[in-house]
Amino acid sequence: MAQKIIQIGSSAGVTLSPDTLEALNVKVGDTVEMSVHPSARVLTVRPKGDRAKNSVNPDVIAWTNVFIDKNRKLLERLADK
Repeated sequence: MAQKIIQIGSSAGVTLSPDTLEALNVKVGDTVEMSVHPSARVLTVRPKGDRAKNSVNPDVIAWTNVFIDKNRKLLERLADK
């Protein structure tokens, strides 16, 4: 899903769709933890606190996203079989 970076005062932000909020199990006002993986050019956002108990390790998510991006054509061919 593509999102635009928007100006918020002197900062920048990205909006999250209701589906994304639901998938992350967060709501407006919750605190999230963000980590940047520069070599993979990945930003990971995960719930902080009680809601984070059932979350997947952000490093696993980042690795999976890189793997999918590198192997997308092959994975799409396999999905068609």
